[in-house]
Amino acid sequence: MSEYTSISGDALLEGTEVEFDLFLRADAGDSSNIVLYCRSGEDLSTERREELLSKHADRLCISTEDVDKYIEYQEKNLKTILRDENKSTKEKSGIVYQVATKVVADLLENPKSGKNMERISEWVTNTVGHIVEDENTFSSLLGVSSHTYQIYTHCVNTSVLGLLFGKHLSFKEDELARIGSGMLLHDIGKLAIPLNVVNKPGHLTGEEFTAMKKHPKAGLEILEHRSSVNVLSLKIVIQHHENFDGSGYPYGIKGEEIHLFARIARIIDVYDAMTTKRTYAEAMRPFAVLAEMKNKMPGCFDEKLLKEFIYFLGPKDPRKKRRSADTLYSFPSVK
Repeated sequence: MSEYTSISGDALLEGTEVEFDLFLRADAGDSSNIVLYCRSGEDLSTERREELLSKHADRLCISTEDVDKYIEYQEKNLKTILRDENKSTKEKSGIVYQVATKVVADLLENPKSGKNMERISEWVTNTVGHIVEDENTFSSLLGVSSHTYQIYTHCVNTSVLGLLFGKHLSFKEDELARIGSGMLLHDIGKLAIPLNVVNKPGHLTGEEFTAMKKHPKAGLEILEHRSSVNVLSLKIVIQHHENFDGSGYPYGIKGEEIHLFARIARIIDVYDAMTTKRTYAEAMRPFAVLAEMKNKMPGCFDEKLLKEFIYFLGPKDPRKKRRSADTLYSFPSVK
């Protein structure tokens, strides 16, 4: 028997071709009585969409086999969806996250695909606009982030956090795009590491850790000849495991030898990994993670940046403007 998945009618746009069958549940929760409403390939007219939303929105579903097609439809129309004033920030953020997860999963499945790299760029551009223009994206985007660690969900989580933190730091839109792309791509080099090492349900042996340490260089080798990937995004890929005191890898560089974006990535990469459930450890509470990063990982992070990150995640100041004394870090121009 076919399986069906409920969807939101708000994500369907008038005048677009729906590339999957739309069904209506005859009775909420009754999967045994499903009626075809709109066949794949039909255009959704204004009148038909309005009828759907006014009479049947809570009963709309698709075949579970078509979920990928539904997400691809959202991706194709993401720019229009994010500009729709009738959609809430929460709805938009859910779609942004869902699309990103599919895009990154597809990229990891086929990292040589130029089309998948274009999709990464398109998602970043649209998401930067969403974050810059909507003041409510902080809680909505963090609210939809995954709490279970997978390479692709980790890449999306860190990209979202990087974009939000970059906005907090008043970075320009092109700088946000470099951070967003770099974080989405930062772990692509793990594709070159044996799966039994990447997915090991426990701490790595010395030999396994040596193999894992090769992933930043492997990521750079995958991406460096692609003209669509900016050099600042590549700095994140190659430097996101460098520690501020020089004890990191692959090059052991330190301080401001590490690019600002990579120093940001180092903080966000650790924070997301520790606040999500991994095969060898339960997710930790955000406050406990920040305390451990501050007190038990000396030398790993740019301390001024870490303080600013803690401030960024902390309770929001009700004042519209921060006092000069609140500024914990002054940023040089990005190069």
